[in-house]
Amino acid sequence: MNQKNKSISSEQKWIPDGFHFLGPEESKNRRILLQSFSDLFEREGYSEITLPSFDYSNSFRSQLFEGVESLLIAKDWDGNELSPGVDLTLQVVKGMAARSHWEENQNVYYFAKKIRDHKKRNASRREVLQIGVESLGKSDTNHLISQIQILKKLWNQTVPNTSFTIVFGHSSFFIKVLEILGWDEEQTKVLRQFLYTKNIPELMSLAARENTTDSHLQLIRLLLNPIPASEMDTFKQSLENILSKEELKVLFDDLLSITSFFKVWNQEMKGVSCIWDPSLVRDLSYYTGFMFQGYVEHDPEPVFAGGVYNELYASFTGIQKDACGFALHLDSIEVLLNKEK
Repeated sequence: MNQKNKSISSEQKWIPDGFHFLGPEESKNRRILLQSFSDLFEREGYSEITLPSFDYSNSFRSQLFEGVESLLIAKDWDGNELSPGVDLTLQVVKGMAARSHWEENQNVYYFAKKIRDHKKRNASRREVLQIGVESLGKSDTNHLISQIQILKKLWNQTVPNTSFTIVFGHSSFFIKVLEILGWDEEQTKVLRQFLYTKNIPELMSLAARENTTDSHLQLIRLLLNPIPASEMDTFKQSLENILSKEELKVLFDDLLSITSFFKVWNQEMKGVSCIWDPSLVRDLSYYTGFMFQGYVEHDPEPVFAGGVYNELYASFTGIQKDACGFALHLDSIEVLLNKEK
């Protein structure tokens, strides 16, 4: 290797893979963009908070499914493991829970860096600036839709020429379906992975090995077919045709919640492309109801995500407080913004 190549290699490697340096012009553009977001959130009644860069590792471990790496880095003076922020919603709720005696706005937003290093992810961005909005105390249909309306306003003022599709799932409904299938923990872990990757051949092979009944095979196939939100009545009818009365009772409350939500959605959010994916799963265990992810064309990674987590606040305080929120990666928005210019 000649001296010139050595120099290039050194310059390319002076920052670790997945981490990025922004120069003066890039930083200026980002600051202008963030200010426009701040103005929008403040108009909608949300207050800014600031998150720490590191937290105790056990905070994240308590909410990550087995097998998801949390990037443990170091220990504090007392020997407790520390991690960079791998899930910022958890930190928001934990931080606000610690101030439960304060009379403060419970609708908050933040700009904070998140470290992600999951094996299944693209490592081109391991340090991501995340924009998040969280509400503590509300997670009903109208409030969740109001948050997505804020997200849509943000989107329209930033990348108006790029459309997104929002995909909904429901954590409680999915867990109840697993109960109906009656598979053990190891089988369920494999099922989650196959559903996530939409690996139909392996999924059907697994089901056959477990002597799955015909009705449950039909249920699994139904999970694998995302549909437009406008066809929820058809989905409900399909379940009624497949499952027994006892099994339908297990799903009754969640099905009622889901169909009621989409009735309101179809009235309030016309023009927003929306899909119901009953097999949608997330790496995080704290979701208790609706979950959603947003996608743009030609990008397999979600550009935003959110949902309902009604038990997370109580896990830190013992006090029940419903909650919901969303987050998006600024890097994804900046890429789209550059394409529109």
